[in-house]
Amino acid sequence: MDKNIEIDQSMVDYIFAHSNNLHPIQKKIIKYNESLGYVKKLQISVLQANFIQFLIQQKKFKNCLEIGTFTGYSALSIALSLPSNGKLYAIDKDKKNTDVALNFFKQAKVNRKINVEVNNALVALKNLKKKKKKFDLILIDADKENYINYFNQSLSLINKDGIILIDNILWKGEVANPSSKDKITMKIKEFNNYIKNKNINKYILPIGDGFFVCWK
Repeated sequence: MDKNIEIDQSMVDYIFAHSNNLHPIQKKIIKYNESLGYVKKLQISVLQANFIQFLIQQKKFKNCLEIGTFTGYSALSIALSLPSNGKLYAIDKDKKNTDVALNFFKQAKVNRKINVEVNNALVALKNLKKKKKKFDLILIDADKENYINYFNQSLSLINKDGIILIDNILWKGEVANPSSKDKITMKIKEFNNYIKNKNINKYILPIGDGFFVCWK
């Protein structure tokens, strides 16, 4: 049986003390999100963001798409890892949170790398498809009810050697609990089963709240 260590805050601190540290504005966003109470859970984990940064730099990705931006932690992490000519297209329906994110992007001086659209994600994705846009990396981290729709739209937007990441697919471990029948857990289980049966390469990475890593 596999043995796994517990990743608590002290372990996260140790990891970053022995690798690349967080950018000052990343730390600022984390502190801001902590003040928001329960909704702070909408932020991806620092280890997930670190993994995304590794992917971008290792694969030399230049064009990224984010579906669900919240206050900008993941978007900032992406932008910081992109080359000077790299671009991130970020979509979120919440203008208030988007304005907060834009302020953080300006503070980090990466705002020129990021194009933010405040819109319904499905509408925005269809428009990107009409414009024949292509991306090296797509991060899906929005409303779980539309995960299948977001994923299917992403398949036509991802480059041949690109990667699609989907967050929250382990849902605090509830997907493995047969007695969990709440609406969101069931939606994520439905999505995971959908990907399981999809003819695409896939891997579940158990960091943060779980990443589905998919590629053609």
